[in-house]
Amino acid sequence: MTEIVVSEGFEVGISRSEVLRMLGIKLGSGKEEGERLRRVVDSSLQIARGLMRTAGLYRFVPGVDYPVRGMFDELERMAFCICTIGPDLENEVTALANSGKLLESVVLDSVGSVAADSAADYMEGEISGEAAEAGLRISCRASPGYGDWDIKGQAGIFEVLPGKRIGVELKASFMMIPRKSVSFAVDVSKNPARMRSENSCRNCGRLDCIYKKDT
Repeated sequence: MTEIVVSEGFEVGISRSEVLRMLGIKLGSGKEEGERLRRVVDSSLQIARGLMRTAGLYRFVPGVDYPVRGMFDELERMAFCICTIGPDLENEVTALANSGKLLESVVLDSVGSVAADSAADYMEGEISGEAAEAGLRISCRASPGYGDWDIKGQAGIFEVLPGKRIGVELKASFMMIPRKSVSFAVDVSKNPARMRSENSCRNCGRLDCIYKKDT
C-alpha cells in the first residue's frame, strides 16, 4: 500500500441552495423560505464556520487490496478516503434540540450535512490532483451504503485507512462517529471504471427524496 496522505483545517464552501434543498425547498419550485427560516439559515451558516474542524485522509491501493474479495479485484489502482468536519457542529445540533430550538437544530444539521459533502469534494479534488500528476484520472466517488455497495463495506475502508488518525471511528452498526463524516472510493486509471454506486440518484425511482440530486 502507498503512503497515507492527511489534510487538516482546509476550508470548504457551503452552498445555501443545497442547504435549502436538504430542508425540502428547491429554488424555482414556487416554495418560499419564509423570513424566519431565512434568518435561521443565514445564522446557521455563520455558526457552522466556527464549529467545523475539517480533516481527511486517503491512500492509493491496488483494487485487490480492498479487504472484501471480488468487489474491486479487477481495478489496478484505487483511492480510498475518509473525511469529516469534526464533532463540534453535531454537538451543537444536539444542544439546540435539547433546549427546544428545533428549527435551529434541524437547519444546522442540514448545514453540517452539506459541509461534510463539501469536505468530500475537497478531498476528491486532492486525490484527482495527485492522480493527474501521474497522467491518470479518477472516477466519480462511490460510498458504502449507496447503490449496491453494502454499508458493511465501511469495514473494508477502515481496514485500509486509520480513521482514528483524524478522529473518526466506525461503530458496530457501520455508522461513523462523528456523524458528519464521509467515506468513499474512486477508481484511478487512464480510463476509470464506472463505480457501482455513482449513478444511485439517476437510477432511483423516488421523486420525493430530499437527497436526490439532479443528473
